[in-house]
Amino acid sequence: MGTALACLLTGMLLAYHLLPLWYVYAGHVTLPTDPGVASRPAQKNHYLYYVLKQSGGFVLARALAGADSQPVGTPHVVASFGDDFGQTSADAIISLQPSPDGRYVAIDGTRSDGELLWIFDARYMTLNLEPANASGTFLHWLPGSSDVFLYRPMFPMGPYAPLDKGSWNPGLWEVNAATGKIINLAIRGPSAYLVDAAASPDGSQIIYSTSAGLGEGSDIWLMNVHGQHSTHLLSLSGGVSGIAGMFAWSPNGQSIAYESLVDSPTPFLPAGVWVMNRQGSDRHFLAEADGGHGFALNWSPDGTKIAFVARTNPGQSMADQSTQALKSAIEVVNVSSGHAWTAASSVQTGAQINADPLWSADSSRITFAAYNPLNPDLGGTVRYWSVSATPDPVMPSVVPLSQPVTHVIMPG
Repeated sequence: MGTALACLLTGMLLAYHLLPLWYVYAGHVTLPTDPGVASRPAQKNHYLYYVLKQSGGFVLARALAGADSQPVGTPHVVASFGDDFGQTSADAIISLQPSPDGRYVAIDGTRSDGELLWIFDARYMTLNLEPANASGTFLHWLPGSSDVFLYRPMFPMGPYAPLDKGSWNPGLWEVNAATGKIINLAIRGPSAYLVDAAASPDGSQIIYSTSAGLGEGSDIWLMNVHGQHSTHLLSLSGGVSGIAGMFAWSPNGQSIAYESLVDSPTPFLPAGVWVMNRQGSDRHFLAEADGGHGFALNWSPDGTKIAFVARTNPGQSMADQSTQALKSAIEVVNVSSGHAWTAASSVQTGAQINADPLWSADSSRITFAAYNPLNPDLGGTVRYWSVSATPDPVMPSVVPLSQPVTHVIMPG
């Protein structure tokens, strides 16, 4: 499931990374039973992953997932990050994203020496830095792939950094989690300009956005998965709705939803939810969402609705600056009509933050996480709920799905 995060800005505005110290990825994953024994038959279980805080630092844990993508039982530790990661205030988790088939889990985090990516291999139960000699940001897994992900490289690390003829001039990387192989895709500008990138459901195309810095607005581009035939789709001017990111393709690949964030040094201003076709036309506004915390837009499986996180205290200036002040709700918008409604909020759950919506297979219900602001030193407590996705003039009732999960730095 999903949260939020804060990333370092390397001298420019990259609104996709103007996130608080938490970011949670929404979704459950499928893994072989007892993945440490590769020769056994691949009986399938579903797991939810978490980063938890223990006395020795951060650890990766997982719990079996139930029919509604809720944790069944208490998460158990599967790997430790080591090197005392999680012991200082400079240590933070940015994102946790399982691969489509659950073979790998990508955990993006920051330390005093930069932003790093760990890959957990669920078959062999190993956790390693990858790429090992670069600092950068995990973006998305390629659909249908158990191995390849999109990565924004920022800085080389050490003498074995992957240089091009002795120089550091990367674009967008496709990285193979199994082999470590890197394919550099040329983009319109240096990698520092890259805001977001996401592949189409069939894996044939990549949409990405770039920004040259604060006040410069952003541009949206489309290219094939090999980095060829790049097409400029749209330019957004600086200011309100100036930075495009958080791309989410519709299930049939014909439409693309995205957030337009305010081109401002203020990190957590509300954002607009927009949708367009894959040619960049028929663009229209749908709703106002929370901005800057990294909560994903989530299409319903039938492609008719989008679930998202909306801020419920937009007038509170403290919430523009601090993740701890965020108050949020789960909202749903009908893509065709533009009608939006609140599905769940603190009124039903009693929790300050309601986030990370995940659809049922028939698009009728939403599972989500509810929690108060997570403590970076101790972790926090997260509980999962279910709610109907049908608009109701009366506030719908929510159903608790799990016991609270404690010491959570990032829920899964």
